[in-house]
Amino acid sequence: MATARRLEGVRIGVLGGDRRELVVADRLQAAGAEVRAVGLPWPDPVSYTANRLEDVVAWADVVVAPVGGTDEAGRIAYSIVPEGEFPGPRLTEDVVSRMRAGTLLIIGSARPALEDLCARYGVRLIAYRERDDFAILNAIPSAEGAIAMAMEASDITLHGSHSAVLGYGRLGTVLAGMLRGLGARTTVVARSVAERARAAAAGHRGVGFPELPEVAASADIVFNTVPAPVLTAPVLERMRRETVIIDLASAPGGTDFAAARRLGVPARLAPGLPGIVAPKTAGNLEADMVLSLLAAELR
Repeated sequence: MATARRLEGVRIGVLGGDRRELVVADRLQAAGAEVRAVGLPWPDPVSYTANRLEDVVAWADVVVAPVGGTDEAGRIAYSIVPEGEFPGPRLTEDVVSRMRAGTLLIIGSARPALEDLCARYGVRLIAYRERDDFAILNAIPSAEGAIAMAMEASDITLHGSHSAVLGYGRLGTVLAGMLRGLGARTTVVARSVAERARAAAAGHRGVGFPELPEVAASADIVFNTVPAPVLTAPVLERMRRETVIIDLASAPGGTDFAAARRLGVPARLAPGLPGIVAPKTAGNLEADMVLSLLAAELR
């Protein structure tokens, strides 16, 4: 029986990723699995082209893809191999069709096209990024990274600043709490009455999105966590030119970046922060989740 600590005989392919996936591959190997990587310099810095994607997915019992999932074309993000020297793994129909029926595909998030392919070819798919046991803990390095970016981009301290957090989900909750701990005057902009009430109970000012233009006009730093167009041109036009926007939503973010450039408002899209600011912590969180899922699925 395969468990999270005893994976002898289990063949696992790790596809692409960043420094988090290096940790994942190490942890899987330490648990006894046979691991092969594609698009990842593991187990040594030059091994990113050692394995063919098609061969690995046909060989594997389990395929592990990064927490960020894929783009619309099925491309898996990879960031620590020489740019231009490797085409990058893609979860296309040709690749998924090579997986044996019953293969387990573990990925952070899955687009509908990938879900359809897995159903068609009998691949068991698990997407875990929105699970509370992962997402809440993963919000911690994301929030710390966002704060570090804001400190670098702004010429004022967070202490005493007016910082606005758009969205009060898992990430927004953690981020607003950290900002308040640093002495910021934090306004949370949230859609639901319950979210605004929770924000108020935590010591923040809670308002709805109809009040966003007014909030943005007075904010020193705006952190967006909403994956929808909320910082539109009319909102940006109300903002002061020294206000900094850190957009943490999934690409393409919730900011009209073209309008921000035209108006001279500094705006940064910051995807994948855990893998940038705290890859060891974030990688262990990802590995814990993968090992937990394997313990349940391979039992």
